[in-house]
This record gives sequence, C-alpha cells and structure tokens, in this order.
Amino acid sequence: MTAVKPVLDAYLDLNVVLALSALIWLAARAALGPTALRHNFIVQLRVLKALCLCVLLSPVLALAVTALSAQIWPGRAVAIGDIAVAAYLRGEIAMPATQFEALLNTRQRWVDLVLSGQNPVLTGLVAVLVLAALRILARTVRDALAIRETVLNSFLWRRSARVDVRLSDRITVPFAVRGLRRRHVVLPSHLLDTPRELRFALAHELEHVRARDVEWELGFELLRPLLFWNPAFWLLKYQFSRLRELSCDQSVVMRRGIDARDYTKCLLDYCARTVAQGRPRVLNVALVPGGKAKRVLRQRVIALADAPRLNAPEPAFFLATTLIFAVLVAFAAASFRQTQDWSHDRLMLSTVVNLERLEARNNGN
Repeated sequence: MTAVKPVLDAYLDLNVVLALSALIWLAARAALGPTALRHNFIVQLRVLKALCLCVLLSPVLALAVTALSAQIWPGRAVAIGDIAVAAYLRGEIAMPATQFEALLNTRQRWVDLVLSGQNPVLTGLVAVLVLAALRILARTVRDALAIRETVLNSFLWRRSARVDVRLSDRITVPFAVRGLRRRHVVLPSHLLDTPRELRFALAHELEHVRARDVEWELGFELLRPLLFWNPAFWLLKYQFSRLRELSCDQSVVMRRGIDARDYTKCLLDYCARTVAQGRPRVLNVALVPGGKAKRVLRQRVIALADAPRLNAPEPAFFLATTLIFAVLVAFAAASFRQTQDWSHDRLMLSTVVNLERLEARNNGN
C-alpha cells in the first residue's frame, strides 16, 4: 500500500487540477466572448491546446512553483494545507486543534480508508469505477481494432511522404487516423462519383492531419478510462471536439483557396442528402447526436461565413495566453498538492493537538 499511496495522491491531484482548468477555460471563453475572437475558432482551439498542455505538465509546474517560492520567499507556504496551518497557529482560525487537524487530514483519511478496504461501501464504489474503466478500455481497444481493420481493408489511392489516402466501401463519413508509423485519410468510395465533394472532404481531413488533431484525439481517448468519472474531462473533451471541426472548416477555406460559400453548400447538401436517406449518422459531420446537432451545424456555418474576414492574432497573444494558463495551473497544482514533509508549523500543530488531548484526558480523570 505504501507504493500505491503516492500514485493515488498524484491521480487525485490531477483530477483537482483538471476541474480547476475547466473553470479557467470557461473564464477564458467568457473573456473572448465580447471580442472579435468569439468566432475565430482557430485561435480558440490553439488556446485550449495550450491549456491542456499546461494540465499535462502540472506536476512539473507545481514543483517549479514550490522551488521558486522557497528561493524567493523562504519559509513561505504554497500549499493550502500549510497556509491553513500557519493561519491557525497565528490565531486566525478559531476551533479546537483536534478538530482542525481532523479537517486538515480529511482527504488523507479517505485515501487511507480506500486503501485499507475496511469500508464495504467505499470498496464497492471503487470496484464499480474500476469495472467501468475496464469496460471503457475494452470498448476503446475494440474501436481501435475496428478502425485498423477498416484501414487495412481499404484501397490505397494516393500516397505522400506523410499520409496515405485510402478509399473504403465500409464507411459513409470520411475520417483521419494515424498508425505507429504513418497517418491515414480514409474516404468513402462513393465520393469518387462527386469530385467536388471529394475535394472538400480530402481538404478537410488533410487539415486535421496538418493540425495534429488526430494525435490530440488519441490522447483524449487514452485518458478516458482514467478520467471518465470527472465532468471536467468531458467538458474539455467536448470543447476540443467541437473546436476541432469548427477551426478545421475555417482553416480549409483560408489556407487552401476554397470558396467558403461553395464549401458550406456542400456541407449542407451532404447533411440533407444523408438525412433524406434515413441515415442520421450525418450528425457525425455536425459532431454530436440529438438536439445539439442543429446548434453545432449552425456554428459551423457561422464559422465558414466569418472565416474570410478573420485576422490572425500576433504571436505575442498566444505567448501571453500560454503564460497566464501556465501560472494559473502551476499555482493551482502547487496549492492542492499533498505535502509529505513535517515542517515546523506541522510539528507545532501536532504539539498543540497532543497537549489538547492530554488536557482532555486529565479533565476526564
């Protein structure tokens, strides 16, 4: 259990940072709302990617903040627990020492309780979560094998230095995927009958490859079995999937010289034709099933309408945004990080707790 405990602590820290990062993203979206960037989905996707990178690097950022704080403000606490202990010893928190210590160690008690297996309810809940994670992992592996089989059974149509373009009779929606060595763009074979749609579909999927959206989506899928129970993970994943398509549409018409109106008409015609054929999987094109599909499709049309008028922000904007995210995530990770050392304040608190318990025992006698 001693080896498992640090891993569990790091896992809980990651989930806390992920939740705080979701709040940071919502605040960033609200800040961009009144600006000209509200319809610039290319910029929004880059900003979201920067935030996700900061989350992945949060353990390193937390250590950097802790080390920097020790150099600049020696003896100054960074973790919320240590700050609370210092405030208690200064008399700023009024409660019995034993009660304060119990509140301070709430998370650690729950971790110990889970690892001990003494509580059947907690043990059952952990077992359910583990089974759900294994089920999601099994479905992910199954889907990966199905995609691999589709790629292997497709026809190699074109090949470049980085990408294989393939045709398949088994699919109705184009997709891009990567293997261990090469990237693949798989197109439905029926697109050969409509060169205009073939050109647009190929440009769209190659733009995904260029932006490395495939690798990002693979990363989200690999993390899904570990973080599926965290609503913040689903919020960030949905936002990424949405912005991935919206920014790809804008990039296609901006970078590849494709007329935005023609591209939009092709998208709407494809959706209408597929719905008329009784195959609502057209909503894959609009990203989400159900009632949200119309709203997302509307956003794609708006993105295409605004794409020719977009102005790319200066590199300084992305640098400043990334630095802000890095600082916020670093301080969040450092604040909620579990401290394993016994500082002077912790020893003082332990002494006060022992004296309080001794006094209570003496009064009881």
